[in-house]
Amino acid sequence: MDVLGPRQPAGGVVSALSQTDAGAGATSDALAFPHLFEPLEIGAMTLKNRVAMAPMESKLCHADGSVSRDQIAYYRARAAGGAGLVTVEFTCIDGSDGFSAMAPQLRLDTPFYKVGHANLAAAIQAGGARACVQLSHAGRQSTERVLGVQPVAPSAVHLKLLNTTPRALEGHEIERIIARFAEAAELAVASGYDAVMLHGAHGYLLSQFLSPIVNHRDDDWGGDFERRMRFPLEVIKAVRGRLGGKPLLYRMSVSDFLDGGLTLEDAEKIAPRLAEAGVDAFDISLASLDRHDLLVEGIAFKEGWRLPMARRIRAATGKPVLTAGVIRHPDFADAAIARGDTDIVSLGRAMLTDPEWANKARAGRAADIRPCTSCNWCVMQLGAGRSVGCAENPLTGRELDPPLTRFGEGRRAVVIGGGPGGMAAALMLDQTGFEVELIERRSVLGGGLVTSASPPDKDKLFWYRDFLVHRISQSGVRVRLGETASAAEIVHGNFDAAVVATGAKLRPLPGLIADDACTRPAADILSGDITLTPGDAPVLIYGGGETGAETAQYLSQAGHQVLLVTRSPAAQMARNAERRHRAHLLEKIASDPNITVLENTLVTHVANGVVTLKPPNGDAREQSCAATLLATGLDPYDPVSEELSAAGLITVTIGDARRVARIGEAVHDAYAAMRAIEAALRGERLAC
Repeated sequence: MDVLGPRQPAGGVVSALSQTDAGAGATSDALAFPHLFEPLEIGAMTLKNRVAMAPMESKLCHADGSVSRDQIAYYRARAAGGAGLVTVEFTCIDGSDGFSAMAPQLRLDTPFYKVGHANLAAAIQAGGARACVQLSHAGRQSTERVLGVQPVAPSAVHLKLLNTTPRALEGHEIERIIARFAEAAELAVASGYDAVMLHGAHGYLLSQFLSPIVNHRDDDWGGDFERRMRFPLEVIKAVRGRLGGKPLLYRMSVSDFLDGGLTLEDAEKIAPRLAEAGVDAFDISLASLDRHDLLVEGIAFKEGWRLPMARRIRAATGKPVLTAGVIRHPDFADAAIARGDTDIVSLGRAMLTDPEWANKARAGRAADIRPCTSCNWCVMQLGAGRSVGCAENPLTGRELDPPLTRFGEGRRAVVIGGGPGGMAAALMLDQTGFEVELIERRSVLGGGLVTSASPPDKDKLFWYRDFLVHRISQSGVRVRLGETASAAEIVHGNFDAAVVATGAKLRPLPGLIADDACTRPAADILSGDITLTPGDAPVLIYGGGETGAETAQYLSQAGHQVLLVTRSPAAQMARNAERRHRAHLLEKIASDPNITVLENTLVTHVANGVVTLKPPNGDAREQSCAATLLATGLDPYDPVSEELSAAGLITVTIGDARRVARIGEAVHDAYAAMRAIEAALRGERLAC
């Protein structure tokens, strides 16, 4: 089967995964989403549309907190992508005790940092957006390792996630921090920012003073609602006096989602007081590090689930509101604005995935928007101490990479395997000028994406599969489905380069004797390679990793009784899954009456529908089952690259065929493969 489409014109350069060639005949201007592209005034500032980039940690600044070239390029790309407002990530107002635990972090507490911020604001404005900076003091959400001193807070309340206990601020220190907020705001104005945002959400210092859980004081700064309000009101008053008429935005958590914490009803009382003090618009968020599972939602959260909360704050204040929270599609965003749920859609991870989100929406090219699936690969990167990145977009955080040239003109390339890495590689090879063939042994494209997207609550991953298939249909890639590529065929195919993306295979398990036609890899259920009809006997899944646990949930929802057998303790199930998804998955399994977990148990033999189980303490027993599914781990599967390389063909192995990992690693491997192939074609050699 061939999927043919228009090719890019020859010549010029292209960016990796560029999509500027798509969308012929698309709706013009903003007619498709009229509310999304209406101007909006916030105070004296006019925004050209209702699309904002949300403030997000990037770890792109220099170690000393100054703005880097990488950071400027990162923000410039989102501004040029059509956003009306770009808000720069949390920026520390006092380096003595204000940094977050998530260092390195931008700062703007002395004139030294003004030059970098001036360049950053100018770059955002040159891209066509208004530039805002978020000012922050972390309070107790830091560590002595980062600060060099004990963190501070309204009261000495322990923070479990960071295992840190702050000291309570003295009254004169509170006054000092208020002054520092004001000084930072003045520096922001002098740097050229169009607006300033105060970070009063996510458990940072402003919200700590409001919280009855964290603020146990009984003085001018705490003890009852009015006294807890004093610190944010004083900060707003001090900052307002330094802005010279520029607008002040306030990010607030509208609920702590904690027993005894602030509720949405509290927020409906707090927000009008903040507005009276001088706030021009509210950026609606929620929770703190005490509920970090809600700060950045996992893949199971529904699109726009925060909007009802934003609508209530909008009604309570009469001020414009910005709302984030799994808003991914222009039609959904436009409808939310039309309903009055929000005035601005604030895109966080969606802007990492596709900086051109607003431009494409305005052009009526929603199908060409690379969709954020809430996989949280970006969060995992930051949690590992690396700078910001995106599973689907290798250029996020690497905007200064030189663009890929059309080095493939007049050449042919083959990609073996149609999973996420293979499809991404095929698209990039096509864009760099190659004549490309993509060979996939299954009857549909998707590979591991289908396996990952099929379990309950993970269907967002199908958005990315469908996007890649759509992009391939718009490209010149020739797709061959239902074919298994042999090394001999490739060697004699007159190709100049090969990308091997053949995925992974089930790891052999020593000690297991499986002599049963009903014993199959669990992934075959999720991929659709096999199906099972519910019956009286349970399905046994051996392996409590992410695949095993997800397959158990998938089969339970299909009406099966499931025995989930894991060699490890149940508390260690799915331990390599993304943290938020893992918590959701384990909660679902624990409450599912159709799933029985047998922990610390071995499967030693499978034959004729009977499984031999060996518990940790006790005799082996036999268990009848309808089928046995193995989820005991994966190994790379690469049957061709050695032979291709030996024949002199430029060959790059990517994704699970190289090392078993996630979708993000496969797509980033595809991007790295372009650099490797270009270097090989040029005959580049290392001098060392």
